[in-house]
Amino acid sequence: MAEKQHLTSEYDEGWKGVIIKFLADKYEADFAKYLKILFKKIGNTYKKEDFFNNENLAFIFDNRKNKKNDEQKETAFILEQITLLKEFSEKPISINFESLHNDINAKNQFLVSKYAPETWITWASENAKNVTFATHVTKLTHSIIDSPSLFSATEAAKNTHLSTASLANVAIDGAVQGNQYSPIYQFLELEVSGKKLVSEFVSLDTGLLESFAKNHEQLQIWNQGFAAATSRGKPRAHFLLKQTYFPISTASLSIHYHLLCNVVSSSKAQALFEFSRRNSKNAFKIKNSNKYSEETYFNFPNRASISITASNHGNASQLNGKRGGRLGLFSCQPPVWHSQLKAPIYKTNFFYELSRNYEVKENIQYLSDFLTRFENLQLSIKDPKRMRWVEQWIENLADEVLVYVKTIQALPVGWSVTEDIKLKPEHQVLLDCYRQDEEFITMKNNSDWQAVITQDFASWLNNRLAKTCEKFTPQDSHSKLWKKIFKANFREEFDEKRLTQQEKTV
Repeated sequence: MAEKQHLTSEYDEGWKGVIIKFLADKYEADFAKYLKILFKKIGNTYKKEDFFNNENLAFIFDNRKNKKNDEQKETAFILEQITLLKEFSEKPISINFESLHNDINAKNQFLVSKYAPETWITWASENAKNVTFATHVTKLTHSIIDSPSLFSATEAAKNTHLSTASLANVAIDGAVQGNQYSPIYQFLELEVSGKKLVSEFVSLDTGLLESFAKNHEQLQIWNQGFAAATSRGKPRAHFLLKQTYFPISTASLSIHYHLLCNVVSSSKAQALFEFSRRNSKNAFKIKNSNKYSEETYFNFPNRASISITASNHGNASQLNGKRGGRLGLFSCQPPVWHSQLKAPIYKTNFFYELSRNYEVKENIQYLSDFLTRFENLQLSIKDPKRMRWVEQWIENLADEVLVYVKTIQALPVGWSVTEDIKLKPEHQVLLDCYRQDEEFITMKNNSDWQAVITQDFASWLNNRLAKTCEKFTPQDSHSKLWKKIFKANFREEFDEKRLTQQEKTV
């Protein structure tokens, strides 16, 4: 028994340290915010009254050069800079440093009092009823809705459906009645040894906060207050919630139906948000710099998003704040149906097989509209941002070409050994790449088939652009750019060593 009490005491001490650190961090953040605003106002006054002619004064306000060291707190650094300013003989008449010092001390004393454990915990327990731990948050439908959010504990899941119940790790959201109550949610989310603080208040007899309370009566009041965050309010509809009439019977004259209120699952939205951002920083950086990498880059085509909140995203829910006030929308379009896959044996240039593809036509239309705004290509791509648009459209086309190439490569090996075939031999090397007859292998090894395909892509694209807009006149500069971008995106397909290795496995 003595051993168990000892372990419990150590556990409570662990919570005490975590809570004290939490309040200290809150104090530091609030005081730093106040000092930053104050220091910025002081800097504006110095600048307005031309004190920046003094290089030493200008240096103090230069946040790119004058930085705190790693071990220094933000508050200590700013106070140090204000002290340095006071020592200069040159000072703006409008700034009274004695009065400024008194204001800072007053603010400091206010924050010390505010974040004193007993004071802050009392405030938090009184307002814990404004915090709800939930999986489904009503405010994600409309920020004015004040109906209780829901905590779904159901374990019924279908393998064919993505639902909250099907998630391996459910992120619990915190719905707050206002952003001023966010610190209470953060407080209850504190964790020691894998156990969250909020779970401790399921029992009203917990003595976790005993070391902060004046007496047992105050401890009980705190426990009851925080327990309000763990109780689930009775579900209640709201006129702003989206409602669906679902008929269940028409046997009698009266129509029976369920009135369903669709509530957004913040837990599922968070899982999708994290899944869609699974690329590493390095992969994202390499992709944006148009460099080759063996690391897989995940992309979700036709993805959209809706804005839930314009500002103060944490007002709706804590996870909504992490998502920047947006919900992701993922395309559920069915795959495009192809009645029959045919090899392009009657085309000299296989790129023309893609001319009817919707995605291809759309990207060519975007590119055509863009190019016709400028007299020459150099003007249109002089701006790096505009150049990135052009690259993106060509990359999209290269992706569609790659999908087509992979599809044709999956056909039975040797389909190109056909009488009267019109497809260029160089195109056959790419599309029927696993052929093993001697004549074919010799042609593949001795011809510059990659250059022919790259040139044919540029010729095809110029042709489609001219067809799309009569004003477009292809130039050599266009062809060079198309070939450069296409070749960079087809690096793996043009790798003969890789093709040889694949041939051995076929």
